[in-house]
Amino acid sequence: MFVIIACLALGVQVAKAQYTIEDIRKSYASVKEYIAQMSGDFPTDGIPDEYYHLNIEQNLPGTGPHHEHVWMYFSELDGTPIYPPHYLWFATRKYNYAVREYYEEYLYDRKGQIMFIYATNPDVIFGEIFEFRLYYDGQRLLKCIVKQRKWDEKNYREVYNGSAIPDAYTETADMLLEKVGINLRLFKQIDDVSYPYSQTETVAE
Repeated sequence: MFVIIACLALGVQVAKAQYTIEDIRKSYASVKEYIAQMSGDFPTDGIPDEYYHLNIEQNLPGTGPHHEHVWMYFSELDGTPIYPPHYLWFATRKYNYAVREYYEEYLYDRKGQIMFIYATNPDVIFGEIFEFRLYYDGQRLLKCIVKQRKWDEKNYREVYNGSAIPDAYTETADMLLEKVGINLRLFKQIDDVSYPYSQTETVAE
Protein backbone atom coordinates (compact mmCIF):
# COMPACT_ATOMS: atom_id res chain seq x y z
CA MET A 1 0.00 0.00 0.00
CA PHE A 2 2.84 2.38 0.87
CA VAL A 3 4.52 1.70 -2.47
CA ILE A 4 1.26 2.36 -4.34
CA ILE A 5 0.72 5.66 -2.53
CA ALA A 6 4.32 6.72 -3.18
CA CYS A 7 3.97 5.89 -6.87
CA LEU A 8 0.72 7.83 -7.11
CA ALA A 9 2.31 10.83 -5.41
CA LEU A 10 5.25 10.67 -7.83
CA GLY A 11 2.81 10.49 -10.72
CA VAL A 12 1.09 13.67 -9.53
CA GLN A 13 4.43 15.48 -9.29
CA VAL A 14 5.39 14.35 -12.77
CA ALA A 15 2.00 15.43 -14.12
CA LYS A 16 2.47 18.90 -12.66
CA ALA A 17 5.88 19.33 -14.24
CA GLN A 18 5.65 21.57 -17.30
CA TYR A 19 9.19 22.32 -18.37
CA THR A 20 12.57 20.68 -18.48
CA ILE A 21 15.83 22.57 -18.71
CA GLU A 22 15.99 21.56 -22.37
CA ASP A 23 12.51 23.07 -22.95
CA ILE A 24 13.64 26.32 -21.35
CA ARG A 25 16.80 26.49 -23.42
CA LYS A 26 14.80 25.95 -26.61
CA SER A 27 12.39 28.77 -25.68
CA TYR A 28 15.34 31.05 -24.84
CA ALA A 29 17.01 30.30 -28.18
CA SER A 30 13.70 30.92 -29.96
CA VAL A 31 13.14 34.37 -28.46
CA LYS A 32 16.76 35.35 -29.09
CA GLU A 33 16.42 34.35 -32.74
CA TYR A 34 13.12 36.25 -32.96
CA ILE A 35 14.74 39.42 -31.58
CA ALA A 36 17.75 39.07 -33.90
CA GLN A 37 15.43 39.02 -36.93
CA MET A 38 13.89 42.39 -36.07
CA SER A 39 15.08 45.06 -38.44
CA GLY A 40 14.49 48.75 -38.99
CA ASP A 41 14.80 47.97 -42.72
CA PHE A 42 11.62 45.88 -42.77
CA PRO A 43 9.96 45.02 -45.19
CA THR A 44 13.11 44.79 -47.30
CA ASP A 45 14.91 42.91 -44.53
CA GLY A 46 13.93 40.93 -41.43
CA ILE A 47 10.71 41.28 -39.48
CA PRO A 48 9.07 44.36 -37.89
CA ASP A 49 10.30 45.64 -34.54
CA GLU A 50 7.85 44.76 -31.75
CA TYR A 51 8.81 45.69 -28.21
CA TYR A 52 8.35 48.27 -25.47
CA HIS A 53 11.41 50.22 -24.34
CA LEU A 54 11.51 52.20 -21.10
CA ASN A 55 14.50 54.58 -20.70
CA ILE A 56 15.12 56.07 -17.24
CA GLU A 57 17.61 58.90 -16.62
CA GLN A 58 17.97 60.34 -13.12
CA ASN A 59 20.50 61.62 -10.60
CA LEU A 60 20.52 59.54 -7.40
CA PRO A 61 21.85 60.83 -4.05
CA GLY A 62 25.18 59.24 -3.22
CA THR A 63 25.68 57.45 -6.54
CA GLY A 64 25.09 60.18 -9.14
CA PRO A 65 23.70 59.66 -12.65
CA HIS A 66 21.57 56.55 -13.02
CA HIS A 67 20.78 55.09 -16.46
CA GLU A 68 18.29 52.27 -16.82
CA HIS A 69 16.90 50.57 -19.91
CA VAL A 70 14.05 48.07 -19.74
CA TRP A 71 13.18 46.18 -22.93
CA MET A 72 9.99 44.10 -23.11
CA TYR A 73 9.41 41.73 -26.01
CA PHE A 74 5.94 40.30 -26.41
CA SER A 75 4.05 37.75 -28.44
CA GLU A 76 0.38 37.10 -29.14
CA LEU A 77 -2.15 34.83 -27.48
CA ASP A 78 -5.11 33.35 -29.30
CA GLY A 79 -7.66 36.11 -29.76
CA THR A 80 -9.38 38.16 -32.38
CA PRO A 81 -7.89 37.88 -35.88
CA ILE A 82 -7.02 41.58 -36.02
CA TYR A 83 -5.67 42.37 -32.55
CA PRO A 84 -4.85 39.27 -30.49
CA PRO A 85 -3.95 39.96 -26.84
CA HIS A 86 -0.28 40.22 -25.93
CA TYR A 87 1.76 38.43 -23.30
CA LEU A 88 5.24 39.29 -22.03
CA TRP A 89 7.69 36.77 -23.46
CA PHE A 90 11.11 38.24 -22.63
CA ALA A 91 12.39 41.24 -20.68
CA THR A 92 15.86 42.69 -20.20
CA ARG A 93 17.11 45.27 -17.72
CA LYS A 94 20.40 47.14 -17.96
CA TYR A 95 21.25 49.73 -15.30
CA ASN A 96 23.97 51.19 -13.09
CA TYR A 97 24.63 52.50 -9.60
CA ALA A 98 27.75 54.68 -9.76
CA VAL A 99 30.33 52.55 -11.63
CA ARG A 100 28.58 49.24 -10.87
CA GLU A 101 26.86 47.83 -13.95
CA TYR A 102 23.99 45.34 -13.90
CA TYR A 103 22.31 43.28 -16.60
CA GLU A 104 19.29 40.96 -16.29
CA GLU A 105 17.13 38.78 -18.55
CA TYR A 106 13.72 37.26 -17.76
CA LEU A 107 12.04 34.57 -19.88
CA TYR A 108 8.30 33.96 -19.37
CA ASP A 109 5.80 31.39 -20.58
CA ARG A 110 2.39 32.18 -22.05
CA LYS A 111 0.79 32.13 -18.58
CA GLY A 112 3.17 34.72 -17.13
CA GLN A 113 5.25 32.20 -15.19
CA ILE A 114 8.99 32.70 -15.03
CA MET A 115 11.04 30.08 -16.85
CA PHE A 116 14.56 31.48 -16.75
CA ILE A 117 16.53 34.35 -15.21
CA TYR A 118 20.01 35.41 -16.26
CA ALA A 119 21.85 38.16 -14.40
CA THR A 120 25.26 39.69 -13.87
CA ASN A 121 25.70 41.32 -10.46
CA PRO A 122 28.73 43.03 -8.84
CA ASP A 123 27.28 43.23 -5.30
CA VAL A 124 27.88 39.75 -3.84
CA ILE A 125 31.59 40.25 -3.13
CA PHE A 126 33.49 43.51 -3.66
CA GLY A 127 35.75 43.34 -6.69
CA GLU A 128 33.96 40.30 -8.13
CA ILE A 129 31.26 39.99 -10.80
CA PHE A 130 28.81 37.12 -10.45
CA GLU A 131 26.79 35.53 -13.23
CA PHE A 132 23.52 33.78 -12.34
CA ARG A 133 21.38 31.32 -14.32
CA LEU A 134 18.13 30.25 -12.66
CA TYR A 135 15.82 27.71 -14.33
CA TYR A 136 12.21 27.35 -13.16
CA ASP A 137 9.28 25.00 -13.73
CA GLY A 138 6.45 27.17 -12.44
CA GLN A 139 7.48 28.16 -8.92
CA ARG A 140 9.87 25.21 -8.59
CA LEU A 141 13.57 25.87 -9.06
CA LEU A 142 15.10 23.32 -11.42
CA LYS A 143 18.70 24.49 -11.46
CA CYS A 144 20.94 27.29 -10.21
CA ILE A 145 24.27 27.94 -11.90
CA VAL A 146 26.60 30.59 -10.50
CA LYS A 147 29.83 31.80 -12.11
CA GLN A 148 32.32 34.34 -10.85
CA ARG A 149 35.17 36.52 -12.12
CA LYS A 150 37.22 39.48 -10.96
CA TRP A 151 36.49 42.92 -12.42
CA ASP A 152 39.67 42.89 -14.51
CA GLU A 153 39.11 39.36 -15.86
CA LYS A 154 37.14 38.35 -18.94
CA ASN A 155 36.37 34.70 -18.24
CA TYR A 156 33.98 33.38 -15.59
CA ARG A 157 34.63 30.26 -13.52
CA GLU A 158 31.77 28.12 -12.24
CA VAL A 159 31.41 28.20 -8.45
CA TYR A 160 28.05 26.45 -8.02
CA ASN A 161 25.75 24.15 -9.99
CA GLY A 162 22.80 22.58 -8.19
CA SER A 163 19.06 22.39 -7.57
CA ALA A 164 18.99 24.83 -4.64
CA ILE A 165 20.16 28.39 -4.06
CA PRO A 166 23.01 28.60 -1.52
CA ASP A 167 22.63 31.05 1.37
CA ALA A 168 25.36 33.29 -0.07
CA TYR A 169 23.19 34.04 -3.11
CA THR A 170 19.65 34.10 -1.67
CA GLU A 171 19.55 37.91 -1.36
CA THR A 172 20.38 38.33 -5.05
CA ALA A 173 17.94 35.59 -6.06
CA ASP A 174 15.15 37.16 -4.00
CA MET A 175 15.78 40.53 -5.67
CA LEU A 176 15.61 38.93 -9.11
CA LEU A 177 12.38 37.09 -8.28
CA GLU A 178 10.84 40.37 -7.11
CA LYS A 179 11.59 41.83 -10.54
CA VAL A 180 9.63 38.97 -12.15
CA GLY A 181 6.36 40.48 -10.93
CA ILE A 182 7.54 44.06 -11.47
CA ASN A 183 8.19 43.32 -15.15
CA LEU A 184 4.73 41.82 -15.59
CA ARG A 185 3.01 44.79 -13.95
CA LEU A 186 5.04 47.29 -15.94
CA PHE A 187 4.29 45.48 -19.19
CA LYS A 188 0.55 45.41 -18.49
CA GLN A 189 0.49 49.11 -17.58
CA ILE A 190 2.21 50.03 -20.85
CA ASP A 191 0.28 47.57 -22.98
CA ASP A 192 -3.07 48.75 -21.59
CA VAL A 193 -2.43 52.31 -22.80
CA SER A 194 -0.86 51.44 -26.17
CA TYR A 195 -2.92 51.13 -29.32
CA PRO A 196 -5.12 49.10 -29.53
CA TYR A 197 -6.08 49.67 -25.92
CA SER A 198 -6.66 47.06 -23.21
CA GLN A 199 -5.39 44.07 -25.17
CA THR A 200 -3.12 42.49 -22.55
CA GLU A 201 -4.13 39.05 -21.37
CA THR A 202 -4.37 38.88 -17.57
CA VAL A 203 -1.67 36.53 -16.28
CA ALA A 204 -0.61 35.33 -12.87
CA GLU A 205 2.42 37.00 -11.35
